[in-house]
Amino acid sequence: MTFWYTVPVLPARSARNAASKPHHPHRIFESFMSSESLDSWQKLDSETLATNPYWSYRRDRFRTVGGNIGMYYYVQTPGSVLVVPLMDEKTVLMVRQYRYLRDCESLELPGGGRKIGQSTLAGAQNELREETGFRAALWQEVGGFNPCKGLTDEWCTVFVCRQLQSDPLQGEDPFEVTAAVPVAIADIPSRVADGEIWCGMTLAAWFLAARTLTN
Repeated sequence: MTFWYTVPVLPARSARNAASKPHHPHRIFESFMSSESLDSWQKLDSETLATNPYWSYRRDRFRTVGGNIGMYYYVQTPGSVLVVPLMDEKTVLMVRQYRYLRDCESLELPGGGRKIGQSTLAGAQNELREETGFRAALWQEVGGFNPCKGLTDEWCTVFVCRQLQSDPLQGEDPFEVTAAVPVAIADIPSRVADGEIWCGMTLAAWFLAARTLTN
């Protein structure tokens, strides 16, 4: 299989000048990019095409700096949270859950979507109890990320929590069945490599949390 990569073609004089002094390839590429490509687009109007209890499907009409008009379709959500619950300094509490779209089981960090008007911390605390049956005494926000920048405006906030105590929620969601699984932190890289942990949001959240675990 052949892979093709798009690279900038430098004018002859510019190429000679670039070769005569130290450079970074990314900087050369950036210098030949159109400045318009990095400028903001102007939203002209926005329309909701469909809604459900979890998110809205929207269509925006926009104009670029160069005057081009386009349509952008995306999913809009109130945001989401992921939790890294530490049972101790060597063990993290994860969950096993069936994922319909991939029709398979996933080993992942507890988390989910926020309700409208709900704070990120309240959402994280609720998801922890709902999916693991535990609450935590200590909470630390460690960062956030967009799970799929081309498809949604969602922002996922990540928390690390400690000092877990059993405290399950009553009235569990019948469509969300999870099993709490203690996982040794030292085993996480091999579980990722073996494909047992394949959830992209879990991988991003773990990267953000790992910085705090070594402090």
